[in-house]
Amino acid sequence: MDWLFIGDAHFAFGDVERRKHFFNFIQKNRSTLNTLVIMGDFFDFWFGFRDLSPLKREYGDILKLLEELRSDGVEVIYLEGNHEFRMGQYMREKLGIDVYDRSTEIDLDGKKVYLAHGDRANPTVSHRILIWFLRNKLSYLLISLLGPRVVIAVAKWWSAGSRNRSSKRSSPIIERLQRFAQRKLQEGFDAVVLAHTHLPEEIPMKKRGGEGYYFNVGNWMGDYSYLRYNEKRGFSLEYYNAIKKK
Repeated sequence: MDWLFIGDAHFAFGDVERRKHFFNFIQKNRSTLNTLVIMGDFFDFWFGFRDLSPLKREYGDILKLLEELRSDGVEVIYLEGNHEFRMGQYMREKLGIDVYDRSTEIDLDGKKVYLAHGDRANPTVSHRILIWFLRNKLSYLLISLLGPRVVIAVAKWWSAGSRNRSSKRSSPIIERLQRFAQRKLQEGFDAVVLAHTHLPEEIPMKKRGGEGYYFNVGNWMGDYSYLRYNEKRGFSLEYYNAIKKK
């Protein structure tokens, strides 16, 4: 049975073809799928409003697929990204999906694996301030008071600019995540899996007592990359539909 790790799909209104690719990908792997790990920024925007009807209209097909996977006994783990906030109540209570707003650790056949979206790995001072602003209780209250209509409109505008910046695959951000992964491996992890940079990576790294690996799952917007774990073959960075890394 396989674990599949996928992130940075940034699904939004109008991306019919990318969603079709994802549904086909899941269907192709469904018979061997044990656990789906979503590495964040899967949705272009999500906030846990009391009234989730606008988000359900936009993402209803994806939510239905996740619900079907859970009904089939597939475990789903969700790492929140920097476009998703307060997902836990709906995802955990309604769909039975484990949601982590920062990071989590898992054991894969004796391998200690660290998982996180990556936006809070080695952040700069300016990014620390942005994280604090977006994730403190006062901001959550303000967002809740503004309501989904206003906030979703603003979020779509902000997300478009964020995606354009991310598509450039900033070298400083890539290097920060690599350094962060190296530090985690030195702490005793056997593998570190991140997302956020949109750049698929598989990098062996030296650690105390041997060798570990840093993986970045890349994106589901151009590379259509993902990470697979199989108990016999281990980890493998792969590409959907033979789309190769550029």
